[in-house]
Amino acid sequence: MTTLQICALIWLAFVFGLSLWQHINLGLIMIPASFILVLFSGLPLNALYAAFPAKLVLLVLGVMYLWNHVQESGFAGIIVKKAVALAKGRVYLLPWIIHVLAAFICAVGALPAAAFAITVPVALEIAKRERISPTLMGIILIQGSCVGGFTPFNPWGNLVAEQAAKAGIPLDALYLFLSQGVIAVAVAVAAFFIFGGMELLRRPISAALAENGGAPEKTVLTPYQICSFLGMLAFIVLVLFKYDVGLTAFTIGMILQIAFRIKSKAALSKLPWGIAIMIAGVLIYVGLLEKLGVLHTIGDYLVSIQHPSLVRFSVTIVGTILANFESSSIAVLGLVIPVAVKSMVEVSTILSNSIYLGVLSGCLVVMCASPFHIGGALILSEAENYDGTFKQLLFWVLGLTLVMPFITFLL
Repeated sequence: MTTLQICALIWLAFVFGLSLWQHINLGLIMIPASFILVLFSGLPLNALYAAFPAKLVLLVLGVMYLWNHVQESGFAGIIVKKAVALAKGRVYLLPWIIHVLAAFICAVGALPAAAFAITVPVALEIAKRERISPTLMGIILIQGSCVGGFTPFNPWGNLVAEQAAKAGIPLDALYLFLSQGVIAVAVAVAAFFIFGGMELLRRPISAALAENGGAPEKTVLTPYQICSFLGMLAFIVLVLFKYDVGLTAFTIGMILQIAFRIKSKAALSKLPWGIAIMIAGVLIYVGLLEKLGVLHTIGDYLVSIQHPSLVRFSVTIVGTILANFESSSIAVLGLVIPVAVKSMVEVSTILSNSIYLGVLSGCLVVMCASPFHIGGALILSEAENYDGTFKQLLFWVLGLTLVMPFITFLL
């Protein structure tokens, strides 16, 4: 490894640490850091702009623009109420209904952070009312979002697929989704039994919950709610027919905005600009590392390790440690996945590629329950016993950090 490559990695570590210390958006600080790296390295400035992930940025903004219509119309709230009614008094089903609901919200394109924001307040209120551990409810909800985060409609899945395609690694979207989903569901099941699931299974049917769920009120949908729902259906169908995800979402969202006279200022203010900058900044820096040959050198070093399982173990343990402290999983995926695909030159089959990247991604995003992550922070903001919940979440993610790398080691 050259002196310039080592300096680029040291600069990355410094910027990452400064971001955590000063609570600065990692992507925001990486943009000027990338500019300084370009000046120091002698790379042309065009290399910085060439690394800008325009497609992913448009995808993130587009799907959230469309999903905001679903939320603003009130249709998202109706979905939540109908989901809760499905429990019919069986308290143990409530966390799993929320799990499926969060997975559905992410599966149709919403960022997991948006699914957290929509479902965590409702889920934690249910947990409080039905005496369910907020840690149990929160972790199972988060794992549901993780499952839905790797569909072709979601930025997480698209980021992994795009980085693999860039490195010439063939993937199957279905196997990628299923591999990650198995990890997320297994983690959710473990959390269910560790944090009090057996006690929920032994409880009798809740009369109050059964009454609320047994005779649901008749809901009269407004024109805005109906059109938002139809817009989501049209979005799913068009994407399945290979239309661009972000541009399709923007087009349908704009039709809804014009039809229902939504003010542009209000619509723009609710877009996840922070996440878009996060993706852009991180992937710009990763692109420069690739131009400097850093990723290729790291990939060659990992490949030189005789045991392939040690390669997977090394990549995963670094990724899970980063994921404990970085507030956005997409930033961690953006840093770790490019390194992982560079070390996969010996892997040839689509199935093995998809399973490895699916399991690796799953091991990284299950850390969303960290109290330093937006998912864990939202759980803590709604939990009655802050200190107790904080300790449970902290010990939980520390346990995952020790266990998850061994899963990829065994592949």
